[in-house]
Amino acid sequence: MNESWEGFAQRMQRLNPLFELGRGMEVGELKPHIQTILMQVLLVIFYRELNDDDQRRKSDIKYMVEDSIKQMKLLADEKQIERITTGLLYQGKEELSKPFEALYYDEIRQSWENQVFRYVEMDELYTNLEMGGSICYKLTDVAQEMIFMSREMAEEFSITIEQLYSMQLIKNGNFRKATRNLDHLISRVNRLMANEFTFQKEMINNPKILLIDEEWQRADNRVEIEKQFEEEKNHFRTITSMIEKTKRRNEEDDYIQKELILLQEKISHTRQLHDRFAKLVIQNISYEMKLKAENPSLFWENSLVSFREQFYENWLMKEGVYRFNGIEKVLSPLFSPKNEFILPLDWIWGEQEFDEKRVTEHSVEEQGEEGITRVRVTDWGSVIKAWSYVFQYLQTYGTFSLTDLADLPLDVQDLWLEESETIDLWMMFDKKPLKVQVLYRKEETLSDEREILLYKLMMEYPQFQMFEGLKIFTEFDHRAEPFIWHRMKITPFKICVQEEK
Repeated sequence: MNESWEGFAQRMQRLNPLFELGRGMEVGELKPHIQTILMQVLLVIFYRELNDDDQRRKSDIKYMVEDSIKQMKLLADEKQIERITTGLLYQGKEELSKPFEALYYDEIRQSWENQVFRYVEMDELYTNLEMGGSICYKLTDVAQEMIFMSREMAEEFSITIEQLYSMQLIKNGNFRKATRNLDHLISRVNRLMANEFTFQKEMINNPKILLIDEEWQRADNRVEIEKQFEEEKNHFRTITSMIEKTKRRNEEDDYIQKELILLQEKISHTRQLHDRFAKLVIQNISYEMKLKAENPSLFWENSLVSFREQFYENWLMKEGVYRFNGIEKVLSPLFSPKNEFILPLDWIWGEQEFDEKRVTEHSVEEQGEEGITRVRVTDWGSVIKAWSYVFQYLQTYGTFSLTDLADLPLDVQDLWLEESETIDLWMMFDKKPLKVQVLYRKEETLSDEREILLYKLMMEYPQFQMFEGLKIFTEFDHRAEPFIWHRMKITPFKICVQEEK
């Protein structure tokens, strides 16, 4: 038989539960997302099982489904949530409680066979039907296999979860499996340490990597990281204590004693590796803080557009120039005594402002004829209404250029002229990329003008909450002509949105 057929039936029996997850459910617009929702629910059940949390009844699973849908920024009614919940517990009608079925081809018998399986089953330890209690569910071996497959492919589990899983195995007497599981943990810690060493080297050679890769900017979260390492240390102490108690309970069983000694040695080695990893992470965080304190100029924000990068390197060096007047057009503004564009006075005044206290609701105008200073109140309702069209466009197409305003109705265009802050905010997006994290913060804690705008938009238009966690950045086309709109000359860049990698 061709080697491609070897173990084919077993492969299909492992994959069929994945293929069948959520299949055939009538859940309307949620259908493309059903497998993702159910996989998240299975993971929640698994974590609760590891932590001996008995909140795994049908009502709890229903809440897990509802919570997962909210977290994924999706919408569902009561009927859809109920359908997804029952669709995880059994196939078809509730009163029949049928298991799931799928066909697979057996290469040895050369026939089609029927596979019967479930994703969850009754956890007898926490279920007491005689006393009128409801069924507490746990994952079947099939569902656990799906989770372990995802772990091997995507390194799903953290150090903490690996520790909790080892505790569960020790509690159930699976000492050999617990020892093997520690190999996964050792492998993960080794990989994380290798990444830290690489990052340390790159940080020393090029400190600006801290600006490029936001994933490594951890100085602000040092307390939380140290707390996490301390929690993991406590888990190791708990595992060691569990092993000692088990050894005392099984003093006369030589086989168990040997298994526990091997497990104890493996724990000791893993713990030492973990301590080295924790020290390395804290050392890198300390070095990051030192770099920022001693070399602040390295971390100043640069403009998105620079002559050297956008014009000279990306255009002149790569593409060349076919006509001399092209060079003249680029260079003449640099040497001409006539400056075609003058910054608005309030921008220049903002550059000289030393008091960083933010004033969001009003600004002061010049003195009038009577010499009385008048206060001009910003109509934020007008500002966010104008910007709402931009974010509707971003929701649909992922990009928006101010040139697209010319295609919108005149009353929408008029909104952009009502308040000067509306146009000013457009120029604020010509900074470094912004990761949107405003939904669960208070407005007074926001310092970036872009974040203030997004916060107000989300409060007024809940549909824009889907931008939370996304990355907003600008793209600049150096060959595009400046956009003239209502006698304003506007930089030709686009605002874009994408998911964080």
